[in-house]
Amino acid sequence: MILIVVPRRVEKVRRPSDVTDSIIMTYRVLLRGSEEVLSAEDLTRPQFQALRYIAEKGATPMKGISDKMFVTPANITGIIDRLEAKGLVKRATRHGDRRAVIVELTTKGAAVQERVSSKYKEFIQNALKVFTTEEQKMLRDLLLKLQEGMS
Repeated sequence: MILIVVPRRVEKVRRPSDVTDSIIMTYRVLLRGSEEVLSAEDLTRPQFQALRYIAEKGATPMKGISDKMFVTPANITGIIDRLEAKGLVKRATRHGDRRAVIVELTTKGAAVQERVSSKYKEFIQNALKVFTTEEQKMLRDLLLKLQEGMS
């Protein structure tokens, strides 16, 4: 179980950077906690993102994974190489097109992906339990509004 204690300060917001500083610190705490979950399974965040995407889509072309993760084909090749070396994915070529490499989870990969997803979900639920359901919805809506305002 991951326990991260963050001092609680309720202060008046004096300047906009107070808000951004709070967002950045929250992101860092979430990042640290998620890295602990992933490192327990010897995974990096990009490796887990690829596993999760393949689990959602099934056998997937490497180009699709690359596009979804916003990384170059060379980067996704390295990520898949490492996942394959761990026995978590396997590659195959598409019938009739040897250039299209399809990636799918192995039985071991599916088990690891499920286990890590479950631990990550538990970590997030523990982090969010300080909020009521209504506050969680409000937080989500406010963050989406911020994202829209910034794009």
